[in-house]
Amino acid sequence: MASTMEIVDPSEPTLRAVAGVVLRDQQSRILLMRRRNEDTWGIPGGGLEPGESWSEAALRECQEETGWVAQIDGLLGVYSDPATQLHRYPSGSLRHFVGVVFLGTPLGRASCGDGEAVELRWVTPESLPDPLFAPDIPVIKDALEPGLPRPVIR
Repeated sequence: MASTMEIVDPSEPTLRAVAGVVLRDQQSRILLMRRRNEDTWGIPGGGLEPGESWSEAALRECQEETGWVAQIDGLLGVYSDPATQLHRYPSGSLRHFVGVVFLGTPLGRASCGDGEAVELRWVTPESLPDPLFAPDIPVIKDALEPGLPRPVIR
């Protein structure tokens, strides 16, 4: 019997709905995580699961990846521009992210996270680590831009 599995061409992008949160502490620093799979820095976030809202996914991903429990304070923006949201992973798979990113406040650390983040760092605009996860660069820039009208649609 022939397999009904579809073969995916890694040169063709797969659309991925993602949610993230930019946590800001009382000193206006933001939380970044260094991801184990790529060794890049970015905001906590990831894919929506069936039955989840954007905000539920963002808060779940934040707690899973960083251990931080957070509250949503508002919408930072919606990011889908292929110029910045198309990303090829080291495995060769190509993703086009359509992301909703929230601004949030940390409420407390409940765990050490699931191991996806190998390091966490509270940063200022002057102390951004390198390299940043490319799709998160416009998100981080927008989050750190004072007075930027929100939500941002990119």
